[in-house]
Amino acid sequence: MPRTDTTLDILWNTMEEDLNKRCSSVGPGVMGYSLLDLTTEKTAKFHEQVVFPTASTIKIAILLGLTTKVHAGELDWRSRYLTSELPKVGGSGILSLLRDPVELSLWDLASLMIALSDNDATNACIDFAGMDYVNSMLSSMGLSQTLLRRKMMDDEAVQRGDENVSTPDDLMKLVSKIERRDGVSDAVSKDILTILSLEKDGAFTQALPPQVKRVNKPGGLNHVAVDAGLIYLKDRTVALAVMANYMEERRTEAVADVIRTAYRY
Repeated sequence: MPRTDTTLDILWNTMEEDLNKRCSSVGPGVMGYSLLDLTTEKTAKFHEQVVFPTASTIKIAILLGLTTKVHAGELDWRSRYLTSELPKVGGSGILSLLRDPVELSLWDLASLMIALSDNDATNACIDFAGMDYVNSMLSSMGLSQTLLRRKMMDDEAVQRGDENVSTPDDLMKLVSKIERRDGVSDAVSKDILTILSLEKDGAFTQALPPQVKRVNKPGGLNHVAVDAGLIYLKDRTVALAVMANYMEERRTEAVADVIRTAYRY
């Protein structure tokens, strides 16, 4: 039978062409994305298998490992830690700025890791979750291109080339699996999505109207911008990851432009 396109098919194809054009026209730089409509299973992709640095978006994977251990009984969200006992590495966040010790729960540390991208909190969460455990979990979920290879602000690891990396497709699948409870328990998923829903800056925030519900984690380094998450619309949920590297300027704006364009369609 001859193929019969619907107006929705045509609109989707137009969107993909528009998004691909925006990604291919950045320069100098490389940008890719992976988008999945979880209701219709329609996809749109560009450079989706290219490996990019993740910057702070790797913290979604850390949160997954941490939350899984909590619900396995190996950790407790209510456990409390003195900030004076945590290693201070500086960079983004607030803990390295505190003069006096503060007691925080594991839930608080995870929330600071996501909402403020706090590097001290993140490195503590990596210690609690275990780098090998996080990578083993990602591999078991079929996300072999996503690798946690260093802590935050580890310049020596960066010089060795041990960067945290992923692909747009892997990050899209990661958030999709969390949403769909695919290899992730319902209790784990609920906690992850609650923490990922915390208000934060980044490309998703720039691109989406404030009333649109979303869960996401942005990331940025010199010449790098990333954001990945879920957009909850009235009749569907969309998983989207956008990654950019070698961008000299307006990195976050370029990523936000892809997200904004996808949302408009």
